[in-house]
Amino acid sequence: MEFQIGPIRPPSEANSLLLRVTENCPWNKCKFCMLYKTKKFHTRTVKEIKKDIDAMAYYRDKIQSHYLNGDLDRKAIQEEFDQLPTQKEKECYYMVFHWLTEGNSHSIFLQDANTLVLKTEWLVEIVTYIRQKLPEIQRVTSYGRADTLSCITQEQFYQLKSAGLDRIHSGFETGSDDVLQLIGKGSTQKQQIEGGKKVKQAGIELSIYFMPGAGGKEYSQKNAIETANVINAVNPDFVRLRTFVVKTGSLMEDLVKTGKFIECSDIEKLLEIKIMLEHIQNCNGYLASDHIINLLQNVNGYLDKDLYTMLEYINSFLALPRKMQRKYQIARRMGFSADWTMMDRLNHQDMIEQYEKNIPDGEQFEKLLNHYMDYYI
Repeated sequence: MEFQIGPIRPPSEANSLLLRVTENCPWNKCKFCMLYKTKKFHTRTVKEIKKDIDAMAYYRDKIQSHYLNGDLDRKAIQEEFDQLPTQKEKECYYMVFHWLTEGNSHSIFLQDANTLVLKTEWLVEIVTYIRQKLPEIQRVTSYGRADTLSCITQEQFYQLKSAGLDRIHSGFETGSDDVLQLIGKGSTQKQQIEGGKKVKQAGIELSIYFMPGAGGKEYSQKNAIETANVINAVNPDFVRLRTFVVKTGSLMEDLVKTGKFIECSDIEKLLEIKIMLEHIQNCNGYLASDHIINLLQNVNGYLDKDLYTMLEYINSFLALPRKMQRKYQIARRMGFSADWTMMDRLNHQDMIEQYEKNIPDGEQFEKLLNHYMDYYI
């Protein structure tokens, strides 16, 4: 009894079951992403996917059979886990156990990069089957590219919502057509707005991603303002920040080497977030800085009632003496998970201070930061 597990999911789906509906990425031309570059895209059959759902239900039943006086008998579960004959079965068993215990059997995420490319009638059948076999699921979520969302009809979105699809994550990355073309995204601002509006009209939650820094120095202002324009037009339920970094070995490196892309500094990327927020109007979605790649983790809040607070928070960091900013930047990029206001909790203070003291501002400093950020993407 095995089921496929794909390579990626949003951080917000860390405790979800992962159901692989499609394999790899149908576009696979984004210059910043190398995850699927050596792999071909194909869809899985509804029959295959239903077998995977059956396997999930099978492990759920086995684990739940070990309840003892209202609590799980973890010793019995460990023994059962150890007796599984293959590593793949152990991975599947552990995922279901984690979903039950850490995720409270709350959600399931449909992988891989663009599940919405599947025929709507197939996806409706799959989601319906999930609801039948795993009735405890409260949220069914999927990735969907903006160009794909724009091609799905309003009626098809209604069908997906009726079947039980609750949320779509979409990597808009930027609202600027110039930046979208630069990074090879294969979608347009018009498609983002058209697709996003249809998702929202159907009553499906929309979670989009913004990459501050994706346009480099040339398009920095445009990246921020035109992304705000898209957010204003769509009013997504979530805007998730993913600070842009030129990944070692990515196609973006070729643009850097030829001088066609000059990367923004760490602070310039933060300024893009500030500019984007300053241009938000009449939106009530939630802005989430839910990834270690972002410099300031506490830029979180609702785009209506918390907008001023988020801007004040960013401004308070920008007002710090440069030495304090640099010290926090180094600590954060080396994995410090707390906010800059909690630097007193930092271990290895002396080591961070030595870095700050010996590395001058400018290209060398940014290279150090990017060296550490490279591990996060």
